[in-house]
Amino acid sequence: MKKYLIAAFIFISCGIQAQGFRPRVEDMHARKWQYMAEQSNLTPQEAAKVQPIFMEYEKAVWNVLEQNKKYFKKFKEEKRADSKPDFEEMNDRFVNIDIQKAQLLKSYYMKLKKVLPAEKIFNYFNAERSFRKELIKDWRGNRVHDNRP
Repeated sequence: MKKYLIAAFIFISCGIQAQGFRPRVEDMHARKWQYMAEQSNLTPQEAAKVQPIFMEYEKAVWNVLEQNKKYFKKFKEEKRADSKPDFEEMNDRFVNIDIQKAQLLKSYYMKLKKVLPAEKIFNYFNAERSFRKELIKDWRGNRVHDNRP
């Protein structure tokens, strides 16, 4: 769960630093799709079948995170204000987010199985992991070169 939140945060941060404004979610999904399609060597026919499945999954995961955003913000504010946040509620949210994302991933995988052979799916998921690593590397590189106080 934390990996996904960190990845989403890093992705947003990279876009903000690189572009000077908050990128649109659609732009982030498009960038990720382009990377994954190239890295997993999807044929044009495969890409045409997989892209709608990818976009559906990405939007669903994003919606899960967005639905919980206000609670995480409230949690941070409570910690800053030295009041005691409801840790049980936050723990429940973390677990439920992971469960929801696992259910989405399972559905995503089952849909991919209908349009791609197993080896392509393996390469596709490796491309996704590689994308996350690249985001982290870019984010760290931007932080090292960022001279702001």
